[in-house]
Parts: sequence; structure tokens; C-alpha cells
Amino acid sequence: MNATKATFFSNISKRKNYSYLVMDLRGHGLSSGIFNKLSIKDWYQDLEEIINFLNIKQMIIVGSSMGGWLAINYTLLNPSKIIKLIGLAPAPDFTQLLLWNKFSNSIKSEILTKGVYKKKISRDFEYEYSKILIMQSKLMLTNKIKKKFNGEVIFFHGSKDKSVPYDYNERFLKGKQFGNLQINIIKDADHSLSDLKSLKIIEKEF
Repeated sequence: MNATKATFFSNISKRKNYSYLVMDLRGHGLSSGIFNKLSIKDWYQDLEEIINFLNIKQMIIVGSSMGGWLAINYTLLNPSKIIKLIGLAPAPDFTQLLLWNKFSNSIKSEILTKGVYKKKISRDFEYEYSKILIMQSKLMLTNKIKKKFNGEVIFFHGSKDKSVPYDYNERFLKGKQFGNLQINIIKDADHSLSDLKSLKIIEKEF
């Protein structure tokens, strides 16, 4: 919640006199919790509880990557509360479509038997794909939601995103869940969409 995008949107909100809520999900950033013991189901519950606790009636909801999945689900399940949905390289259903469906049988077996598969991303960082993340997140797959949102929806993707392909969410253009969806591809941007060019383009939608 103190990273580049969150700070950028905080400054926009101050200029426009918007109330602004940002949070670190459990197992992320400053929040407590162990990442490999949590799933989309848990993080969605956190989002829902915070919004209900603050009694937020209407909002522009913004979600980046995994947060985009949460924002998409919340929008579909609570359409009357959403003014606009903005997804930044949103990754709905990534546990199934980008992970499990592409894992080898040996990796799947390791997850099912050991509970976690660790993939080294860099010298200082490794990602943990847990059984809990994969299996419990199945409950939150977008195709399980039979509701629609006809308000404005804008997804941004970077043409050089190596985590979520820029055409990943085109399936929503063919589906009926979003009646007013626009997908913008930002040339040369990566998954973070944190470069100044991308942020300036995204800012125009607030």
C-alpha cells in the first residue's frame, strides 16, 4: 500500500478530493498472515469486511493483478456499489488458468503431497504456490458468478507483461458479465504498470 501505484492514486485522490482506501492483504506488505496458508477466498473476505465496516455506499474500485480478481468479483457481486471498475493487469482466475492448468504433473503432485511448490524468481525471492491457494481459490472463479455489471469497466494491460498476457481478459469481451467493457493495451509497459507513461494514461480514467 506504500508502493508506486498506491501512492500515485493517493495523490490523485487528494487533488480530486476523493476519499481513498488502500490496504495490504493478509500475507502481504505490512499485514499479518502467512501467504501460503491463504487464498482468494480469504482475501475477498477481507475486502468485503473492510468495505462493510466503513459502510462505503459507492466507489470507484481499482485492482492490480491479483487485486484485479478481487475487484472483478466484488463488482459482479455488488454492482449497485460500484461507479466504475478499473483493472490494472487484472488476473482473475490466475490460480487455475495461469498456474494449475500449465503446471507439469510433477509440480501438481508436489503441491498435492507436500502442500506447496516453491519457484525461485530471483536470487533473493521465491514464489510459493500452495495447495490452499490453488484449491480454495476454485471457489472464487469468475465463471461461478452468474451476475452482471453494466457500468463502466476499463482494463489496462502492458504489451510486455510477462505475468498476465495482454489478451488474457478478452474472454470478457465475448461473455455477458460486463456490458460496458473497454480493454486498453499500453505499448512497452510491463506487468506492474508503474512507469510514469502508464500511470499518466490510467490517471485520465479517474
